Amino acid sequence: MATLDGLEGELLRIGSTYSGKWTYALTDMSSGQKIGHRQDDVMPTASLIKVPVLTALYRAVHEGRLRLTDRIRYGDEHRCLGSGVLSRLTPGVEMTVRDAAVLMIIISDNSATNIVIDLVGLDQVNETMRCFGLGRTTIFQRLGDTKAGLDARKMSVSTAGEMTRLLELIARHEAVPPEASEDMLRIMRRQDYRHELSRLLPWNEMNMLENHTENWVAEKGGSFLNGIRTSGAIFNGSRGKFVMSVFCEGGTGPGTGRESEGNRLNGELGYAAWRALAAG
Repeated sequence: MATLDGLEGELLRIGSTYSGKWTYALTDMSSGQKIGHRQDDVMPTASLIKVPVLTALYRAVHEGRLRLTDRIRYGDEHRCLGSGVLSRLTPGVEMTVRDAAVLMIIISDNSATNIVIDLVGLDQVNETMRCFGLGRTTIFQRLGDTKAGLDARKMSVSTAGEMTRLLELIARHEAVPPEASEDMLRIMRRQDYRHELSRLLPWNEMNMLENHTENWVAEKGGSFLNGIRTSGAIFNGSRGKFVMSVFCEGGTGPGTGRESEGNRLNGELGYAAWRALAAG
C-alpha cells in the first residue's frame, strides 16, 4: 500500500503533463490526513455545484421547510438546455421533490436542477455553504441564465479544498442527520455518468463494481467550455475510504467531450488514489 506522501508525489506527476490549470484535494477518511495541489484556488464548478444544491435541499427538508415526497410540476420557467431529459419533455410533467434531486445528480439534469434551486432558493444554497464554513463555494444564478454569458466563473465557483470538505461532511453524516445523509449517498452512488474521477475503475455492465456493497463511488462531475472538467467523489473500498475533488480549466490537449484531456486527467488521478487507498 502506498503512503500518502507517495500518493501525493504520484498525483503531482500525473498532473504535470496537463496543459491547463488543475487543482485537487484529497482526505483519507481513515487517518484524516489531507493532501492537495492549489486546493484553495477558486475554480469554476460547472455541474459539480449540484452537490451543494443537493445538500441545501436536504438541509431544508431536515428543517421542515420542504418534504421529499411533495409533488412538483416541471414548467417552462425551469427549462434549461444541456444535460438531462426534462428539457425535451412537455411542460407539466409531475414528480416528487426527491425525483427532481435524483435527476439532478444521476443524469445531471439542468431543468431538474432549476426546480430544486427554485424550491430552496439561491441565497439559501450559499447560506448553507457558509454554515459549513465554506466561504468560497457560491452559485450566482439559475442554470441557463444568460447574464453570465459563457463565463463559467460567473455561474458558480468553489475550491478543491471546500468541495472535498463538503463531501467529507456528507460521508461522515455531518451535513444532515444520518438517515438523510445515507439517502444523499444512495442518490450519488446511482450516478449514470462515470466520465471523470472513477472512469478507470472496473465498472461492469450494470454500472457497479465487484462486491458493490463494499466497493462503491458516490460522485458528481461537471463540464463546460474552455476545458472545464470537474469531479468530486466519495470512494469506498475494501481497504479504506477517501474523498477527493479535482478541478481542470483551460486544457488544450487532444480529445473532446468525454475523452477530453481534463476527463482523462480526472480518471488517472482518481484511479491512482483508488489503488493506493481503497482497492482490495
